[in-house]
This record gives sequence, structure tokens and C-alpha cells, in this order.
Amino acid sequence: MGTGSYAYINPEMLKLARKQCGYSIEQAVKTSLTPEKLEKAERGEVRLTFKQFLTLANRYKRPPAFFYLKSPPEEEFPEDFRTIQAGEIKFGPILRELIKKINEKRKLAITYQLYDQKFDYSYIKLITIDSKPESVANIILKFLKIDMKTRASWKTKYDAFNKWKNVIEEKGILVFQISGVSVRDEMRGFSISEIPYPTIVLNRSDSPLGRIFTLIHELCHLMLKKGGICTTKKVDEDQFEIERFCNAVAGAVLVPKADLLDIRNIDNYDSSKTWTDIELDQLKKIFWASTEVILRRLLNFNKTNKKFYQKKRNEWQGLPLPAQRGGPPPYKKVISGNSRNYIRIVLDAMYEGQITMHEASYYLDMNLKYLSKLEENLKS
Repeated sequence: MGTGSYAYINPEMLKLARKQCGYSIEQAVKTSLTPEKLEKAERGEVRLTFKQFLTLANRYKRPPAFFYLKSPPEEEFPEDFRTIQAGEIKFGPILRELIKKINEKRKLAITYQLYDQKFDYSYIKLITIDSKPESVANIILKFLKIDMKTRASWKTKYDAFNKWKNVIEEKGILVFQISGVSVRDEMRGFSISEIPYPTIVLNRSDSPLGRIFTLIHELCHLMLKKGGICTTKKVDEDQFEIERFCNAVAGAVLVPKADLLDIRNIDNYDSSKTWTDIELDQLKKIFWASTEVILRRLLNFNKTNKKFYQKKRNEWQGLPLPAQRGGPPPYKKVISGNSRNYIRIVLDAMYEGQITMHEASYYLDMNLKYLSKLEENLKS
């Protein structure tokens, strides 16, 4: 079939794919065709050549078959998205594909759950929005068995993140980390609260301490069995209250009131206290929480004031995001990006002949030439 042949696609699907990517006509065409021709193609007034069509399909991250559908397929999008700056969530093409992949991974885990242990999911819907955040924090700390003695053994923020991630995974929760998505504009984290295998997804672009906060925030969502988009718009008042509640719980888990006020002379301070970066950094290494979370907790207990808190918060929000370093070897990226129980399920299903090696490679996002290294590191 020559490149000049025409593609008899559904114009409505062509327009839908572009809008789902958040592209304007001009952004979509680049140099492949003119904006005027794409507009006419979306109205069904002209046909695209196969070359033009395939270029757009690749840009929209959609399989060619999508454009021949008579109507849009139902897409599974977890509602529980959280962004740093509350506002409209952008479902860009990369994020859409990642969400689809997360759903596929979770379904595979459910299909072959016989290769995993049984989990008690009674913590799902254990709390309500009327619960007191401090009380919920105590429940979570006992549930995960993370105390200050445990935190004292951590040497780095990565030790802290990995410990929180591991203890949450041990409760039958799948924790995934994704890349290529803006933490400021698109997604910081989301969760799926259905059982089995409730799921938490984190953004690798966030800092380790930021990801810890998101882990606890999303765990709170699972325990509420509620989702929704994070927003400050009053039309979404109910969802905003849920987000505020989960944030309060996460802060209380990471910086327990009694442990904070027990440090040095903190309980003797009042709202006139302004905290130096050195003081906040010292507290950060005790609790392994961000300085913003710590200062917010100090504000909650009248150990600083709103004016100082807002001043520092504005400073921190103006800082650039941490630079992304070179990635780890593929097998290490698989271990950090997927729950260990999920990886074992995929490997067991492959060895038992339930899925092919090609499918295992797809579900692990890894070339199987690294398989022996993956298994070796999985045991450590």
C-alpha cells in the first residue's frame, strides 16, 4: 500500500485523540501537514494520507485501530489524582498510556494471585472523613509498625522511602513508580482502592521525601475507600475536604505530635518563633519528612505563625525540582518501580507457563536478558 493511499478513519476519533492529548491544532501538526488540513480532516471534509495518519497516530500515542472505532472506548482512569498545584488535571498521552499499563499490571496480579500469599484487607474503608487525623495517624503507625526508633536507624532519605514503601507493600498494596510525567502539572500520585491488590502510584520526578508523603496520603485514600481530583475549587468542596483530611493524616503520621513536642525545648516555643533552615533540616533528619511538612506541624501546634509559614512555603515552591540523574540498571529500575510481590507473581506465572517470556518482559518493562540479575537482587 503506497504512502499516498488515503486512510478512511473516523474523523470524530481523530479529533478526540488530539483533545485527549491536550494538543492544539498547531501543536498536533508540527511539520507533517498544515493546520487547515487537520481541521478539515477532523470535520470529515478531507482524507489524510496513510503517512500523515500514521504520523499523527504515533504523536497521539494511539494504535491505528483506535481511529477506526465508531465510538470512543471506555477508559479506566483512577479519579484519585493529586498534583502539587491544585488545578485541572491534564491527561497527556504519556500519562494515559502509563495509567493503562498500571491497570494491566494490577489485573495480571489479580489473575495470578494464587502465586502470592493471602492478605487481610480489612483496613480498606476502615476510617471515615469524620475521623480525627491524629487518631488515624496513630492507627497507621501501629498498622505499619514504624516508630521513632526505626527512623533513627535510617541514614538517608532513600532508606526512609524504601522502608515506608516496603512496609506498605507487605499489606498487599501494589506500589508502582512511573516516569516521564510532570510532577507539577500532571500527577504526583494516585491510588486504586478496589481489592484485591489496592494500588498506589508515585511519580519518580518527585523527591524521595515528597514520595513518602504521597505514599501516606494515598494510603489514607485507600483506608477511606474514596478517590477524586485534588482541587481548591469550591464546586469540588467534598473532594477538597478529603484531600485536606489525607494531607493532615500524612503530616501526623510523618511528624507525630508527641515526638515533635518532646524534642529539646520545642514545647516551650510559641507562635513568635521563626525557624532557621538549619533547625528545620535537623528536624527533617529526625522524622525523615520534608521541611514544609515539619513547619506545617509546628504551625498546627502554635510553634510558629502563619505569616512565617507562608513566607517559607513560597520560598520552597519557587525552588526548581530536583535534577533527574542517570537511571539505574534496568533490573534495579524494575525493583524500585514495581512491588516485589508483583514481580514474583509475574516470574512465577512465567515459570509455570501461564504467560510467555514475551509477556513477562512486557509486564516487567524489562528485557529478559537481565532476568538473572533481577532475581539475584530481588532476594536481597
